[in-house]
Amino acid sequence: MQSESARAVWLAKHAPRLRKEDLERINGIYPAYLFRCRKTGEIWTTCCGHYLQVSETNSDAWKAVMEAPHHREPESWEGHACYIGAMSGQLPPRPKLIACPICGRKAKVKELGRTGKRDNLYAYYRVVVLRVKEDALWAMAYESRRSYEDVAALTARPQVGLLRVYRFLPGLAEKASCLFDGYPWTGYVSLDAPPTKLPLPVGEPFGWCSAEGMGYTVINMDELQSSPFRYCQAETYLEAGDTPPHTAELMRYLALCTQWPRQVEMLVKLGLKMAVTDLIQRKKWNSAAFRWAEPDPQKAFGLSRPELKDWLSQETYFEYRLDMVAWYKKLRRAGLKISFSNLEEVRREASFTMGRLVTKMARYKVQPTRLLTYIRKEKTRKGQKRMTLNTLLTEWVDYLEDAALLGYDLSNPIWLMPKGLHTKHLETMAPAGAIREKKTSEGYQKRLKSLVSRYTFSTDRWLIRPPVSAMEITAEGNALHHCVGGYADRHIKVTTTILFLRDRKKPGKSLVTLEMSGNQIVQIHGYRNDAGEAVKPSVKYAGILDPWLAWLAGGSKRNRRGLPVIPLKREAGVA
Repeated sequence: MQSESARAVWLAKHAPRLRKEDLERINGIYPAYLFRCRKTGEIWTTCCGHYLQVSETNSDAWKAVMEAPHHREPESWEGHACYIGAMSGQLPPRPKLIACPICGRKAKVKELGRTGKRDNLYAYYRVVVLRVKEDALWAMAYESRRSYEDVAALTARPQVGLLRVYRFLPGLAEKASCLFDGYPWTGYVSLDAPPTKLPLPVGEPFGWCSAEGMGYTVINMDELQSSPFRYCQAETYLEAGDTPPHTAELMRYLALCTQWPRQVEMLVKLGLKMAVTDLIQRKKWNSAAFRWAEPDPQKAFGLSRPELKDWLSQETYFEYRLDMVAWYKKLRRAGLKISFSNLEEVRREASFTMGRLVTKMARYKVQPTRLLTYIRKEKTRKGQKRMTLNTLLTEWVDYLEDAALLGYDLSNPIWLMPKGLHTKHLETMAPAGAIREKKTSEGYQKRLKSLVSRYTFSTDRWLIRPPVSAMEITAEGNALHHCVGGYADRHIKVTTTILFLRDRKKPGKSLVTLEMSGNQIVQIHGYRNDAGEAVKPSVKYAGILDPWLAWLAGGSKRNRRGLPVIPLKREAGVA
């Protein structure tokens, strides 16, 4: 049995070589230029790689190339140019692209003498070339680049370097890699069984770069039709048209097709390619709606034939189609007799709240039709006529959560679906909020003790302390008119640390707020984020901040009375 490094070498050795037509297709993704020199009558075509003298032909097409205006690079904004913030007058129209008389491709005409060293035309693209060899689909990942620094380079083809080799067969996906072109082939991974963990071991060929992100251009998509994966709908998934598609998913897609070809084909044909994207990109199985191991549609979705027909007949936005199956199955497990048309009627009114709505409907055995009838009736009541159904449905969910917290008997229809929903919701908000605050504060007390020990610091004039509750952080944001109120939850959950700077003469009045990361100040702001203040808080309150930060750096030491032990500054020249 071959070692991984030996298998990587074998894949690199047996991978199909790059053909002339493959290189031409790679060249086709680069911008096309027609360089000319009017004085000598010379023309160089980058699109098809020809050099000629116009004097050799009397074609009107070549004369049009010689007479066309020079195409500047980079192009100016269409119609106007802006200089130092002032709008200039209208510019001449942008030069039109000219069809190459040899290959017909639209190209920019450039006067050679006006292009300098052409460093700004250098281009870099990452490509994957597909080829079928011995009943296997191969994919070779190349870095390609093209420069126009000298005359010979104007008609040359792009330079390419092979970095990754893939081989796909039913039941097997392999990937070999090297660090740079010409380096030893040492990396090898494979997928020879249905995946049980995500991400897939056979990943994409390239990491992130500023030029193309993680994407690459796929060459020879037509090779898929003669491969074992001709039915896997890769062209549909990538929305491939006449031009080579640009993607960052195809290698993982093909690796998935080696194990579950029928499942992938089924999902894409049903317009559910998001399920494939979720698995490939977001490491999400969607197991509540779809069983990947089942090739049969009824078993995969867990629906009968009539249910499948009902589901597929709904004009549900593609983003929610899989969720609809999961919601439907959840309500059926709760014992509710529903149809997809009933569920879709609710979803159209409250897409963003649908997950929470389904949870409440399942828990309290509320039929979708009954819920909509109730909400539509509530909309006709005084004070609620201007509210949308979406708002009322959201209020119902919020009301149920508050009512459950307050101990209401929600098995009673009077409390489950009360008259005057908006008023009832307002009545429950304050007491339920107080209970939540109390529970949050109880859990926060342990952290508060450590925050007090580590950060609390005072002088004769100033005090630095942590907030005692999330509500105090919200009140701080309201008082100082800045955004710290939105940090309350993060502070309670220990993802950040918020502190208050107070004047000891007015300890109850908000003054300055600090956000900390360990012993470092992330940000410090006063009223309206110090708008209009000539002196920033970090400078204005340096008299307390500097010794406090020095105390933090020294380990937040305290004496027996619990007072901070401030480190003494050593005088210069004293040993």
